[in-house]
Amino acid sequence: MAFSEGISRLQRIIDFISIDYRSKKEIMAYLRTFNIIISYKTLERDLKQIKEELGFDLEYKRNEGYRCENDSIIEAISFKIQPSDITVGFENELYKIINVFEFNGKTYSNCWDKKSNKMFLMVGE
Repeated sequence: MAFSEGISRLQRIIDFISIDYRSKKEIMAYLRTFNIIISYKTLERDLKQIKEELGFDLEYKRNEGYRCENDSIIEAISFKIQPSDITVGFENELYKIINVFEFNGKTYSNCWDKKSNKMFLMVGE
């Protein structure tokens, strides 16, 4: 495995578990949407690395899963935008859309705030 692929996988896991508590099964299903197929053992090693080596505050709740606090994420916000604007690479003077994904029937967009240089989550309706 290439080093950059491992970093990319860790970043995807961090992004996903920063939104809400996620089970191992949900994390692995999310990774599969990016053609990333790993074993439960690899996921456990990744979660350990996120906590111990990268220093994220990783929480675990029984029957809910894993969640981490990510200081680069402010909080989820909701507002109306045109569906045609919800595409990777779309940007305006305030933000740029980094990626788009769907979960439980809602569209989410990770966006880069140009002023604060922080990432935030946009929730579509």
